[in-house]
Amino acid sequence: MSQYRWVGYLQFSRQVDQSTGTQVVQHGDENELEPGEAHLLGMLAHRGPQARGCLPETVPELRLFDWGHASHLLSIYVTMDIVQVDTIRIPDKKKSCRGWRALGGGGLLHVRGGEGLDILDFRVELKEEVAGIPTAGPGREAEEALGSGAPRVRRRLECRGTVQGVGFRPAVYRLATGLELAGWVRNHPHGVTIEIEGSRDTLDRFARELPGALIPPANLEATETIEIAATGETEFRVSESEAAGSAIGSLPADTAVCEACRSDMERAGDRRRHYPFTTCSQCGPRFSLVHHLPYDRARTSMACFPLCPHCEKEYRDPMDRRFHAEPLCCPACGPRLRLLDAEGRETEVDEAAAFERPDVPILAAVRRALEGGAIVAVKGIGGFQLACRADRTQPVRHLRARKRRPSKPFAVMVRDIGVAHELVRLTPADEVLLLSGKAPILLAPKKADVQDAIAPALDDLGVMLPTTPLHVELFREASYDRLVMTSGNVSDEPICCGNREAVGRLSDIAELILCHDRDVVRRLDDSVARSAPPGDSAAPFVVRRSRGWVPLTLPLPEKAAGPILALGGHLQTTACLALENQAIPSQHVGDLDNDGARRFLREAAEGLEELYQTRAEYFAIDAHPDYPSTWIGEAWATERGVPLVRFQHHLAHAAATLAEHGVFPQPDEEAAAIILDGTGYGPDGTAWGGEWLWLSGRLEWRRLTHLELFPLLGGEKAVREPWRVLVALLAGTPEEELLPRLPVAELVAPRNLEIVASLAERSDWPKASGAGRLFEAAGALLGLAATNQYEGEAAARLESLATRSAPVDPWPESAVVRTGAVPQLSTALLLRAAAQRLVHGEAPAAVARGIHETFCRDVEVVTESVVPDGVRHIAFGGGCLVNRLLRQRLAERIAAAGYTPLLPQEVPPGDGGISYGQAVLASVGLARETAPSQIV
Repeated sequence: MSQYRWVGYLQFSRQVDQSTGTQVVQHGDENELEPGEAHLLGMLAHRGPQARGCLPETVPELRLFDWGHASHLLSIYVTMDIVQVDTIRIPDKKKSCRGWRALGGGGLLHVRGGEGLDILDFRVELKEEVAGIPTAGPGREAEEALGSGAPRVRRRLECRGTVQGVGFRPAVYRLATGLELAGWVRNHPHGVTIEIEGSRDTLDRFARELPGALIPPANLEATETIEIAATGETEFRVSESEAAGSAIGSLPADTAVCEACRSDMERAGDRRRHYPFTTCSQCGPRFSLVHHLPYDRARTSMACFPLCPHCEKEYRDPMDRRFHAEPLCCPACGPRLRLLDAEGRETEVDEAAAFERPDVPILAAVRRALEGGAIVAVKGIGGFQLACRADRTQPVRHLRARKRRPSKPFAVMVRDIGVAHELVRLTPADEVLLLSGKAPILLAPKKADVQDAIAPALDDLGVMLPTTPLHVELFREASYDRLVMTSGNVSDEPICCGNREAVGRLSDIAELILCHDRDVVRRLDDSVARSAPPGDSAAPFVVRRSRGWVPLTLPLPEKAAGPILALGGHLQTTACLALENQAIPSQHVGDLDNDGARRFLREAAEGLEELYQTRAEYFAIDAHPDYPSTWIGEAWATERGVPLVRFQHHLAHAAATLAEHGVFPQPDEEAAAIILDGTGYGPDGTAWGGEWLWLSGRLEWRRLTHLELFPLLGGEKAVREPWRVLVALLAGTPEEELLPRLPVAELVAPRNLEIVASLAERSDWPKASGAGRLFEAAGALLGLAATNQYEGEAAARLESLATRSAPVDPWPESAVVRTGAVPQLSTALLLRAAAQRLVHGEAPAAVARGIHETFCRDVEVVTESVVPDGVRHIAFGGGCLVNRLLRQRLAERIAAAGYTPLLPQEVPPGDGGISYGQAVLASVGLARETAPSQIV
């Protein structure tokens, strides 16, 4: 390597005048100049360098060319021996230098970015060859190292976090070569290892600048650094991955197509123009196509697609944004679309049009079918989705009938964010999430022009943007701008992921099946988030954690003593793998009501073991003896001969929220929790669901109080038919006489109301304290739903009705009662007060709002009475915390009472978070050599 000394640097910025499109070249003193080579050369000659150093007597020739707005490609040629880039900053895009390379007697700098890259700041550092001076990196640190003859140092960096499949190694390569450091970087099952060699000051600089050189979704969570013996290596390289050993989470989630790839898809002459599998290091499938870590193409379903020469060049070039993008492909070498009819037969397409790009006529045929009202099964990132026009009633009704989904809301995919704004009210935080790589379905308040058939009787609509290039192409030049996009299954079954599976299971629903020949390794539904309440600056919170979030890790309060698999509950089920200091929840599995869903739970759990090349040494399950997840865990633990631990349902909810916020109590600490859901197994034989819990760091816990018990008339029928709970709560009170005058009598025959009320006198009915049952019964009282067609339907409709009312004060009647010294909240008193208001003519929306406000006021009263002194953190959990109004008002009241409320944010409030709570409790119990112990 040649030897140089530093002689100065030049600083520039380029800015685009958005009003005229004119490019303005600026020097460091911000003198504006018209773009063009002559002006720029003159500026260099007259202004000279800034800050430190000086140029040689002769100002170097500098040529600027190919400066196009679309590609933002900047090339610099200098007639000295080298051009060294110190930093490139793009403030509004948070991007960084893509590096430099020497070419003969000069240097060539390529800067690439996506559409709309409006500001580019850069600094060019110049150096000239000098005999007898050792090489070092740029800047003042390097200058000092050159003068002192500092010895070379070598360090090994073990990097943890989201560091595979996200352009991490290219970023390391660019930074290291830009600083003239030697060594290598490679993937391994635990993350990424970097060995790097140079002067101590330059290595320190590398460590400081590495986090800022990364492009999301890359995330460097931790780095362990040790010094090792220098080898005298002179170059930096990207090494082959190390495949041996178990892995720790470092894989990113599947992410939506990025803006740079969308620009490629739009650019005339680009070989990926309109290509439905366009991807790069910053976007596309990851979790859904990888078999196990480390993340390399050979371990993905792309292994059977050999790269063409063009893609091979991009894949091997550390300066390219597609460097080691494992799903990389183009029309010449990538997956191919196929269009099948409902019987699985290949459809005919225009052979002339299909000769070069068969996907073009196929997509045109699909768009025509959708425009005509057809239902099409579309193979997305993690499996099949069912699509139809969302702006026509008939296709939506057909989809409901065929999918056997009478009233559960559908999500709508829209062409762009502008259409989303037409359909729902979005906060800035909502828009950021929709446009992010996570790109979930977002539940937000809908506007009036949305068809009722899509989300019947609800004020929220689930909207999403195109998540894959294939989705982008479905909207290209189409007459529609919105499509219903729902899971490719019959309701309550797992999503289809294989082509043959789709033909077998979806042929009675879809007229056409749009598939391709890239396998889905892991079936993966869309994630669901919900916007924060109006006026609340909080980010949307996760309702269903799947694509975009899985397999991102969650924290554990204690390092797991060995791999732990937690298997969740019965509804909205997930699995969770605890591995060292991380918990990795699986994708959404769903309700375990059928054999297919139960097989999927084991598939998802085994998939986590396969991905991270580990084997569970402990299993954690719910304490309910009759949950299918319990049976699966018991059988699995017996097969392997490993320990099995059981945890109370609501204790797991509490643990999940406390751990997410990093405040799970230490051995000498305490916390409290308020868990509000429908049903969870109680150690006393009742169905819990409205619970105040106390928990110590020694895993001692106590039920402080609960909602007043009520009978479930008809047992499980009362869960599906909330009118039965309403009748049970009003039976034997003066309000029982009001039942024929209440809106529920329009949905249930008065004779049936009378019969069920008479059965309330029996004492052998199961007893429950579920808050979910309360809000569903209130929904029945108001005539919103007598029978739930999906979980929590009556409660969801009640919330929507409540949001249509102006704010109301809590009712003067308190529902707090005392059984001895312990206060409880009486669901019967609350519903009796609501019935009286309805029959006296109060507006239903105001009554619905009053139920919410009074409940939250009474929760505050009970909390202040039962939570021990000194406990300040109160965790919330349970499916009722999906309710936006409850979430907001409970947090406000608990905070006003002097506590710190903790709400689930990245973990689903409902039973989708149970497996994480189980993993937390198991890890803590093993680490602290204790087990949960209930204090009665």
